[in-house]
Amino acid sequence: MIFHSIRARLTAWYATVLAVTLVAAGAITYAVAQRQIQLSTDAAIASSARNLTASLVDEASELGGALPASAIGEILTEYRENDSAILILSPDGRELAAHATPLGRAVDRELLRQRFAARAFGFATLANGLRLYLTPLPIGSETFAIAIVHSAATQEKTLRDLRQSMYFTLPLALLVASLGGYFLARKSLAPVSRINAKARAIGATNLSERVEVDDPRDELGELAATLNDLLGRLEQSFSAQRRFMADASHELRSPVAILQGELDVTLSRDDRDAADYRESLAVMRRSVRRLTRIVRDLFLLARSDAGDIPLKHELLDLDDFVSQTVRGYRTLAAEQGVALGTECAEDIVIDGDEDLLQRMLGNLIENALRYTPRGEEIRIVCTSMGNEARIEVHDRGPGVPEHLHEEIFGRFFRVDPARSATAGSGAGLGLPIARWIAAAHGGVLWLERSDASGSVFVAILPRHSSSV
Repeated sequence: MIFHSIRARLTAWYATVLAVTLVAAGAITYAVAQRQIQLSTDAAIASSARNLTASLVDEASELGGALPASAIGEILTEYRENDSAILILSPDGRELAAHATPLGRAVDRELLRQRFAARAFGFATLANGLRLYLTPLPIGSETFAIAIVHSAATQEKTLRDLRQSMYFTLPLALLVASLGGYFLARKSLAPVSRINAKARAIGATNLSERVEVDDPRDELGELAATLNDLLGRLEQSFSAQRRFMADASHELRSPVAILQGELDVTLSRDDRDAADYRESLAVMRRSVRRLTRIVRDLFLLARSDAGDIPLKHELLDLDDFVSQTVRGYRTLAAEQGVALGTECAEDIVIDGDEDLLQRMLGNLIENALRYTPRGEEIRIVCTSMGNEARIEVHDRGPGVPEHLHEEIFGRFFRVDPARSATAGSGAGLGLPIARWIAAAHGGVLWLERSDASGSVFVAILPRHSSSV
């Protein structure tokens, strides 16, 4: 269970990497120290051999080229050391002189004669761990040999002390470093605990709260900033959802209240004639139609938000498509005294869902009918621009203030009903649905111009490749 903690896992990984590093560094250090001690010892032995050679050569020169054993013994006494022994060999390999020490007696003379006979000069390590240095000693026309045998006891003691110190210091260093690593990991991850606690405390009722950012430049600061951005988006989404529910409730309440009122009035009197009943039924019919349209629009928006509306792909001739859609609104336009006209270029083919695109264009026409006064005309113009099809809906309404050009595409948003020729007939969902349909087809929808002379809504849709 302890390794479920990030701090524990970081410390374990840190300790493992550090242990491998320390062991590798210790091994390298030991190998380098051993090598340097060996080189230093060999250099000292070689230096002693050179000095001894010079002394013996000088002595032989003073004695006329002869090198008696007594003279050699006197010189060897000057080079006596506790951890070394020196032997002088004659040209035929016999021992002429040697240090009378246990180390000197431990040397295998036969081995020395064999190496001298084979002229195997230089350093060698003997089987008993002794270090042997054999070098020639030229005296006159003959070649003698100097053999220096060195005991590695002192060097071994130094290396043993080094190993023992490593056995103690390496685990201690690992322990101290691991504790320090755990402390640093705990300190570094402390902001995560605070972020976690703060995130747990934030709910739907306090989405306005934010996580504290200690240092926005480090990784944890970036995490906190990202979490705050997420909370901001959630807050906006929750606010939009609450506004949507409140607006939907308000819009549904009106037709339901009308129905309830008409039913109560109708059922409260027994002396009503057929005309009164027909009038009440007509009012209820209009309320039911409005209620049905609002529910249908809400259902479509809910499915669009959930991404649950698969698009059907059909090839549509834009001229025919617009003509058929406009034909369905001519009766409604005639009742309001408004004319509908179309101007569409030929041979423009688009690929899309016919039902949804009719809904988009129908919503734009209904919006235009809502704000166009009697005796005016609504024009639908279709053109092409490269690989795009452009649909324009021109109305003759009083216009939309510039600061509301984007807000009118918000759900349940309506311009002042006093501007509408049929005030109160819409729920403010037509334009948002139309924009969503255009976006679902890879297009865009916006209000291009709006002033006292009217408004122009523009929808851009991709053309099918065969018509480009």
